[in-house]
Amino acid sequence: MLKYFLKLLTPKDFEHSLRQLLPNPEDHTFLLAVSGGVDSMVLLDLFRSLNFGFQVAHVNYHLRGDDSNADQQLVQDYCTKHHIKFHLYEVSEKDERPQHSIQNWARNLRYAFFAKVRHEEKIDFLVTAHHLNDQLETFLINLSRGTGIKGLTGIPANDNQLLRPLLHFTKEELYDFANLHQIAFREDLSNMKNDYLRNRVRHNTVPELTQLNPQFLIQFGATISHLKQSNQFIENSVNKAFSAVIMKNLDNGFVIDKKKLMEHDPFLVREIMRKLGFAGDEIGKVIGAENGKLFRSKSFELQISKNEITCCRRTV
Repeated sequence: MLKYFLKLLTPKDFEHSLRQLLPNPEDHTFLLAVSGGVDSMVLLDLFRSLNFGFQVAHVNYHLRGDDSNADQQLVQDYCTKHHIKFHLYEVSEKDERPQHSIQNWARNLRYAFFAKVRHEEKIDFLVTAHHLNDQLETFLINLSRGTGIKGLTGIPANDNQLLRPLLHFTKEELYDFANLHQIAFREDLSNMKNDYLRNRVRHNTVPELTQLNPQFLIQFGATISHLKQSNQFIENSVNKAFSAVIMKNLDNGFVIDKKKLMEHDPFLVREIMRKLGFAGDEIGKVIGAENGKLFRSKSFELQISKNEITCCRRTV
């Protein structure tokens, strides 16, 4: 079991966390997403101390004038000093910044850049510096919007060639590590504003919770672990039930035994419908539909008959 709170982060602790996600990191290559903030600069220094094969990618959005350039220079200087290959994307007019949803635009742009670098350099994994405080913020945002247990499990530590080995460490631990090892970093002052939901959660909600209970982050880390285990158990149970109700496979789908489906617990029935791309009130409509009804989700087309549900994968 991983530790949820460490009084002092060490390279050994970090290596243990990384090996929990990837048993043999020395056999792989990594691309580190480094912004210049304390989180990613600590990640960079930890990777350097372990001597694994890695490169660095940085995006300069030019949204904060000289501050954006100073962030770039900090990361670039560190890489030059330590002979680390550095990849830079500078946002220009051709990138067409939107008036709204700047955060989503920036996220899509940087991940497209990271994917391009990984492909060109034949790098195995992307690594980001998300930490336990990010995990808590994501949990609270998902909770406020209404979500199932999967949404409450927060940010995945290992997600389709994307690793987040700092998820079990707090922001405070990262600051302590940076100060102890004299790691230079820059603060993004735009994060101090409350114009985004995540910033409001970070500056208002989280401090209130930690004031109520100083051990809140420690206990939250344990809770997230329990939720992940519960979600994995549920997914395994749903997959098993799903397989049991399939009568036969088709070239472009399969046929579900309607009677067997309805013999399952209502929760499992709803989760099977979710796997077919349905959600909310539409699940109830499919389950209670009369013979001959047709339903479409983004991924499947369902034809309802008396004893069967024919599920065909959609191609458009």
